[in-house]
Amino acid sequence: MGGGPDDYVGCLAGHLRAAARAITREYDSALRPHGLRITQVAILAQLGRLQPQTVTAFAHAHGSDRSAVARDLAVLEREGLVERRPNADDRRAWQLFLTPEGERRLAESAPAWKATQARMYERLGSADAAALLTLADRVVSALA
Repeated sequence: MGGGPDDYVGCLAGHLRAAARAITREYDSALRPHGLRITQVAILAQLGRLQPQTVTAFAHAHGSDRSAVARDLAVLEREGLVERRPNADDRRAWQLFLTPEGERRLAESAPAWKATQARMYERLGSADAAALLTLADRVVSALA
């Protein structure tokens, strides 16, 4: 581990990205048979809770920038998992919805996600997993 703010070996971004890639590989591997990646499952799950949403409002709620979310949504839309409909109150705006196929695929992938989530807690230990979530939330709010 690095020795402080001037030590490139201790780069916070590098370490966080490496940890995120390692965790992402675990989830993506488990979700592969369902044709989904963890980023897609996260979007489908959150959209299912928040729908209808505009792309901008959804990106904000998802803690991501609009362009990245729009790219991911476009893929999900092409796959028939998400659809855009005109906003009834403002025809210039579009709202996002899960399609029945999106709901089905999310439900189908849930056991694989849950098993991976349990495995990650087991491998990291409950205390470290909880600490990781707390620290990740703290980083997001401090830098938002």
